[in-house]
Amino acid sequence: MRVKHNKLHIALVLVALALSACNKDHYDVSTVQGVNAEGELLLPVASASFTMDEMMRRFEIDSMITFGEDGNMSYGYCYEHQGAVKGSELLRFKDWNYEHHLSVENPLSGQWFGYLDTIVNTIQVITFEADHINVMSAVMRSGRFEFELESNVANLGQVVVTSSDITDADGNDLHFVYSPAMGQTGFDLAGLHYQTNEANTLTLNYEFHINLNGMMEPEIELNARIAATDLAIKEMSGYVEAYELRNRIDTSFNLFPNNFSGSLEINNARIRISERNTFDLAARLVVDTAMMYGQGPSYSILDPLPYVVDLPSQTDFSEVSNHSLHGTLNTAGGQVMASSLFMVNPLGGTELVTVDEANQIDVRVDVDIPFAFVIDHVGYIDTVNMRLSEIELPDMIERLDLELTFNSTLPIDMYGKFYMYNSQNQQITDTLIHDGRLIAASFDGHATTTTLSLEVTEDRIQDVMHSDRIIMEYLLDTEAHDVVLNAHQKLDLFVKARAKYKGTF
Repeated sequence: MRVKHNKLHIALVLVALALSACNKDHYDVSTVQGVNAEGELLLPVASASFTMDEMMRRFEIDSMITFGEDGNMSYGYCYEHQGAVKGSELLRFKDWNYEHHLSVENPLSGQWFGYLDTIVNTIQVITFEADHINVMSAVMRSGRFEFELESNVANLGQVVVTSSDITDADGNDLHFVYSPAMGQTGFDLAGLHYQTNEANTLTLNYEFHINLNGMMEPEIELNARIAATDLAIKEMSGYVEAYELRNRIDTSFNLFPNNFSGSLEINNARIRISERNTFDLAARLVVDTAMMYGQGPSYSILDPLPYVVDLPSQTDFSEVSNHSLHGTLNTAGGQVMASSLFMVNPLGGTELVTVDEANQIDVRVDVDIPFAFVIDHVGYIDTVNMRLSEIELPDMIERLDLELTFNSTLPIDMYGKFYMYNSQNQQITDTLIHDGRLIAASFDGHATTTTLSLEVTEDRIQDVMHSDRIIMEYLLDTEAHDVVLNAHQKLDLFVKARAKYKGTF
C-alpha cells in the first residue's frame, strides 16, 4: 500500500508548488512591494486510484500470488524434493579386502640344482556385502579391482586371474594377467557386467605359473591379496530387502516484507502432498512430525500423526494427502519442521526385481494460502524522502489545511501516525497525523468514505520545510471479521488544499 502514501506524501510538495510557481521550479516575489493581500485559496492537489492487485505489486510479492476467476487472491508455494530416495543409494557394495593363501609342495626341496615349470590352479569364492540388496546380475557404475602377490619364490612366473562372473560389454570373460614385477596393480570395473548363480558372490580362478631353478624350502608359499573399492552399480536384477531412509525438512519462511509486524489468523489454507515412486517396488511414507513454529503457539500441519500412506510404483505424481489448515501466522515468518520415513519394499518379499540407479521417490508439497483471514493489530512502518527545503514559500502564508478523502472497498481499517523527520540532526520535527483513521473498512462491498483534515500552521511550516523524510507507522485491523482480499478491491484518494494568506508584499 505504499504507492498510495507516495502520492499522499507528495501532497505537501504539490501544494507548495501550486502556491509558489506555475510551470516553474522557482518564483521570486521579492521585487513586488506594497501590496496588501488577504484571503484563501482552494486548490485540488492530487487524485489517485489503486486496486489490490496493484498494491501487491508494490510489495513485490505478486509473483507468488494467484488470482481466481472471481479475482480472489491466494499465496502459492511449491516445495519439491527430487530423489527423496534414490536407486543409487541402494546400489552400492561395501569395499572389501581378501587374501588367498596357497602352499605347494616343492619337489626340488633340498636341491641346489633342478628346474621346475608347472601351473597350479585354484579357485577362490568371494562373498561381498551390500546393504538391502542381493545381486544376481548387474552393470557396474564404478569400482577398482586391486591385485598383489607375495611369495617365497624369487623368480615366480605370471599369474592369470579369470572369472566367468565378470564380462565386458561384448560378453568376454574377465582375463587379467599379472607379473610379480607389477607390484600392486589392478583395473577399473566401470562398465563391466556381473552375473552369478549365487547372490553377492564372485568366483575367481587363479593360474600360478611357477618357474623354479633349485630351492631348499619344502613348500612354495603363495599369498594373493585382492581388494575392491568404490563399488557402485548402474542397474541390477536381484532381491531387495526392506529399505528405510529418514528424511527431514527444516525450513524458514517469511511471507511479508520485513517492515511488517504482528500476526493474522488464516483459514482454509490447503496443503497437498504428492508422491512419485519409480521403483519397481512398493513403497510407503510415514510422516511422524509436521509442525509449524512461530512467535506464537506451534501447531501440527497434519493431524493425526503418524500419517501413513502406501506408494505404488508409478511414473506420474499422485496426490496422497490434501489437508486444510487453520492457525495463526506471524508476519515475521516462521519455521516448518517435518520428519518422515520412506520405506522401499516395506514388507520384504522374495520376488526377483530390477533396480536402476535412476529409480527414485519424489515428493511435492503444494501450499495454497488464500487471502482470507482475520487481522488484529498488524503494523507496518515505511518512510518516504522529501525535498521540500528546495521550494520557497511566500512569507504571507499563515496556515495550510490539507483535506484527504479516501473512498475504499478494502475490508481493512487503517490507522496511521505520520512524523516529519530531519535526518541531518536525526530529530522528529513535527507530527502530521497522530492515531488517525485513514481508511474505514468496507465489509459489505460498498465503498466507504473517510475524510481527514491536516492543519499546518505558520509556526509549523518552517519545521515541515526543513524535514527531508516522512516516517509512516500504520496499524491494520479487520474488527474480528473474516475478510477475503480480491484483486478488484479498490482505494481512491482525493487531496485538496486550503491556503490562508495575509500580509503585505
